[in-house]
Amino acid sequence: MRLAVIFVLALSIHILYAQEQKVVQEKSFVEKMRPTLMKVLGEEWTVKLIGADKAIPKDEVPMPAIPKIVDDARSTAVYNKKQDKVILKPEVEEKFNYAYIKELYEATRQEKPNDDELGKFLNVLSQGGTREGVYRSLVLDSTYAGMENWDKPVKNATADFAVYFYDKYFGKKVVKKSFEGMSVFTLKRLVTEKALEVADAFGDDRDGLERWYAIMSSDLATRFPQIWSNPLRKKTSALEHKAWAGKVPLQHIKSELIIKIHSAFNSMM
Repeated sequence: MRLAVIFVLALSIHILYAQEQKVVQEKSFVEKMRPTLMKVLGEEWTVKLIGADKAIPKDEVPMPAIPKIVDDARSTAVYNKKQDKVILKPEVEEKFNYAYIKELYEATRQEKPNDDELGKFLNVLSQGGTREGVYRSLVLDSTYAGMENWDKPVKNATADFAVYFYDKYFGKKVVKKSFEGMSVFTLKRLVTEKALEVADAFGDDRDGLERWYAIMSSDLATRFPQIWSNPLRKKTSALEHKAWAGKVPLQHIKSELIIKIHSAFNSMM
């Protein structure tokens, strides 16, 4: 009698386990389809069809579909300035701009700006210039071009990180060999430029941009904990980074992309 009971219990456990495994396999197949559905149908319809991604903990931020970058030489959409959802008071913006220029110089030029340089770029920003515009003026000039000619080739670990970064945050597969012989100054400029292009490609999807930025910030905080002095940049919680991104102008998000990407690559030089 006892053996019969044990046999029945064992059989029941086996059946339940088999059913559970079948469910897991079915979920696995559905989840494999999720990225494709996200790209084709968008997040809203994907959730309606197959439900929310239950693999994502409630305290985390789901990755949005990476938008495609449309290369059209005739398009001027990127230059069309839209009303930002967050506008800071001029005196507050000026204080943040001052800090940004100092950090930007250190991240790109690896030196501190002098008073003339600070004043020049503060004036540019106060006259309506953008933070990404100031950045490009620094990495597309003769000084940075000279730095790209320094003997600073991309290291093996740096190339591995770049391959990972392109795949996860740009949705683009690149081969490690493509970075052979490249200057690390060139690589970090190219990665930053691609990040700014992806940020623009989100267009009116501000929530998607904020989630993408938040996950990237969390990732960089986790991978490079030793390089951040700013308390927020040290945070590994994507939720906290998303909360910050929802309270600042778009140019502040872009400037954080610039500083963080350059700083991460600087730490691997």
